[in-house]
Amino acid sequence: MAKRNIRAKAKSAVGAVKQKTQEVQAKLKKAARQEEMLHKTLTPKKTTTKKEKSAQKHTKLLKRFVEIKKEIKEENARKNRQKTKVIGDLQPLRDALPSLGDIYNLVKSRKKESAEESATIVQETLSAKKKIKKKRTEYVNKVKSFEKVIKDKNFKKNPREVIGNHLRNKYQAMDEDDVE
Repeated sequence: MAKRNIRAKAKSAVGAVKQKTQEVQAKLKKAARQEEMLHKTLTPKKTTTKKEKSAQKHTKLLKRFVEIKKEIKEENARKNRQKTKVIGDLQPLRDALPSLGDIYNLVKSRKKESAEESATIVQETLSAKKKIKKKRTEYVNKVKSFEKVIKDKNFKKNPREVIGNHLRNKYQAMDEDDVE
């Protein structure tokens, strides 16, 4: 009987140890799984549905169509510019040359450098109301001059020539002012 008790106790002890090792292994597995899940939650996978994928493909296709249309228009415009008998394609020339506004600003900045000191004194003395009144009169004068230009018969016949003459006269006047 004593032997049976010892065997039973040994079996129960071995069973208890097996159970504890299984519990420890289960805890380790659980910790490893949680660590994996934690890692996965930091970098979630992007799942896109079939609808979203097709919508993305559709938008890409539309963008390509727009780009192709734009390229075709530019090509046709270039060909039309080349067909012009006398002139040819001026787009590269226009890109290479500075604009008239840049030239005008350059000339104007040279004038401003010489008259800068007197201008700062005058601007400081002008009150806000006087500045507003001055701007208003400038705008009214501009509008009147535009109305005159629009009503002009020569401008209606050949606007490019009138604008060219105006620019030539303006630059001549500016040159004369610089000489004096």
